[in-house]
Amino acid sequence: MAANAQALESQGLVYWGPERTQSNGLNSLDKLTPKIRAGLHQELDAYMRQGVRQVLISQENFVGSMVRNFAYASLYSNVQERGQLLARAFGGRVSKIALNIRSLDMYWASAADYLRTRKNESTEPERWQRIANGKRSWRNVITDLGRAFPGIPFLVLPFEEFCGQQRAQLEVLTGLTVPDKGRRFALNGTSRPAGHGLNAQQAMKLCIDYADDLDWLAAGADGLAELITHTGTHDRGTAPAQTELEKRIST
Repeated sequence: MAANAQALESQGLVYWGPERTQSNGLNSLDKLTPKIRAGLHQELDAYMRQGVRQVLISQENFVGSMVRNFAYASLYSNVQERGQLLARAFGGRVSKIALNIRSLDMYWASAADYLRTRKNESTEPERWQRIANGKRSWRNVITDLGRAFPGIPFLVLPFEEFCGQQRAQLEVLTGLTVPDKGRRFALNGTSRPAGHGLNAQQAMKLCIDYADDLDWLAAGADGLAELITHTGTHDRGTAPAQTELEKRIST
């Protein structure tokens, strides 16, 4: 996104990534004061007066942190509260929200890799069992976040479909395109992160939970969200191709 900032600005879009949300206080949602919120509103309103049509804001910890997920052995259990803080921060200026989801076995394995490499923390077998037996899946996360933004279009983009496809995601979210500069980046994009602690039965259970999430999304997600898939262009409301997921479930 940073490499295409100028091209995007020429099309009326401003991008705020993690560095920008760090500087304006959005990385600490529970510490947003009325003064900070007022400053955000003034900045966004100024953009509109300058002719900016869209502000795209991306921060992976808006929904919560992987560290907290492991501490509670639960998937973003406070996302509704965080969503409400976000909604309050923007004061009715949110026109669309989007969330990337990933097969639950792969998500937890990737998160464990992060904790091990970045924080030198390991996950004991008992916690893996709690994770596998957990009741929260992406359906719960989407439901909670949707409640914080009632009536706002909510797009859900599966990692398996959009990994490394930043330009496709940008088009889905904004309707804009940028030149292809031949650069591809995928964070933890391997088919199976190394060294996770799930056994075969636990991984199977999480795969099945994710398949249920995708079926729920494809069926309309109770009107809360829209599933987006990517097949060269992008399609809406159909279950994505699940080759790798189906392979893991069947083995």
